Amino acid sequence: MENDGIEKVREPSCSWVIDELKRENLPRLTFDFNGSVQSTRGHAEGMAVGFNKSKKGTHSYYPLFCTVAQTDQFFDIYHRPGNVHDSNGADQFMMNYFAPVAKYIPFVR
Repeated sequence: MENDGIEKVREPSCSWVIDELKRENLPRLTFDFNGSVQSTRGHAEGMAVGFNKSKKGTHSYYPLFCTVAQTDQFFDIYHRPGNVHDSNGADQFMMNYFAPVAKYIPFVR
């Protein structure tokens, strides 16, 4: 999937989760951010040879996932090539959620 396609999936996904979280009225909201190596076959756009414990030298992606800890809902994904460090882009990806979510869910501070 190209970057435009990824963005078209990310936006409604986040909106749906926010709508559901509004109904839950949770006293606290916790985002869980985790990376996961996703090996691929062939040569797709954006993949790179990176650390893969079980399949050394394999082309892969290393996406960063954001889930809501209280509800186990998938919130968003930051698509990255397989040769990046765990922290690559993570700070900006994480900070992108705190202010917008607080705007839509006023109990979150």
